[in-house]
Amino acid sequence: MKILHINSYFQTSGLFKQLYDRQVKTGHDIDVYVPISHQYPEDRLATSGDYTLVSRNHNQLDRWLFHYKHRKILKDLLRRYDFSRFELMHAHSLFSNGWLAWQLHKRFGTPYVVAVRNADVRTFFGRMPWLRKMGLEIMENASQIVFISKNSYNEVYRDYIPSALKERLKSKTSIIANGIDDFWHDSLYKDKIPTIHRPLKIITTGKVNRGKRFVQLADMVEKLNRMIDTELHIVGPNWDEAIMEQLKTYEKVIYHGSKTKEEMRQLYREMDIFALLSYPETFGLVYPEAMSQGLPVIYTQSEGFDSYFENYQVGVSVEKTDEIGFTEAVEYIIKHYPQFVHNALAGIENFRWDAVHDKYEILYQVFARLSGKE
Repeated sequence: MKILHINSYFQTSGLFKQLYDRQVKTGHDIDVYVPISHQYPEDRLATSGDYTLVSRNHNQLDRWLFHYKHRKILKDLLRRYDFSRFELMHAHSLFSNGWLAWQLHKRFGTPYVVAVRNADVRTFFGRMPWLRKMGLEIMENASQIVFISKNSYNEVYRDYIPSALKERLKSKTSIIANGIDDFWHDSLYKDKIPTIHRPLKIITTGKVNRGKRFVQLADMVEKLNRMIDTELHIVGPNWDEAIMEQLKTYEKVIYHGSKTKEEMRQLYREMDIFALLSYPETFGLVYPEAMSQGLPVIYTQSEGFDSYFENYQVGVSVEKTDEIGFTEAVEYIIKHYPQFVHNALAGIENFRWDAVHDKYEILYQVFARLSGKE
């Protein structure tokens, strides 16, 4: 099948390559279009693959004017490809990427699959009510709709989909989680001894920016230190110097910079708990990566990862500003540590990319049958 992926998120996250490479191996002929701003730093690009086209076609400030920005991208997109060749488009967000697929569908009749991410829920549906009607039209005209998490699915259908549309849209909606790199499955830390270090070692990872909320997490750890001697280890590239300067003021915060997968594996094995209270969070692949090394996880309540396990199974969900809840979560994990370690190691079986790819294959095959493309 000839497929065009429209994926502005590929600029910051290399996880999509796991799906794309498997699709190529399966025999699909894919192109991946990644629109970025002229100002986006080259050294932050996560894209790769011969099938990928990164196009600088708008300015960073254009993001405040949705249609102005996306008309620029559409104009560029139209001159990049021969759309008579594509059998299917896969838009990796509802509003930004989905609007482009919808416009191309209206021009060329090419069907599209659209994904709904947390940014679609929190930013567009939640904060831009004047765009909600457009989001619903994109969903109505999509051949298939994919949610990355059950929480996003529940919130959208509860709060933003009119009753008259719910049955029709649900009939073509799937929930397909992301996977994690096979490296973590192959590196499962089966020999972990479930004992706690002194001081307690909590690790978090991600780009140092506002969304990861590392300063707020450092505040929680600082208060936790009044009862339990604790260190907070932070791993990831520094994308915000102001936040980094704040983190340097905390006595118990240790910043490690960026690490390779192999270095992260070793560091995880030296830790006790993984904690990340980021917002918004569509999936959070770092949670199952940490679980593969036997770490219980503390994650943001009602965000993406919160939908995959029952609370207190592989970790504890905490409301992102709840300092008392964070302390109680740590205390509960310490009290039941061996069981959490066992459950964390077993839980990552849910996040294999081969299984994720197979689910998309089934979805594409359903599309092919319905459209006569087989």
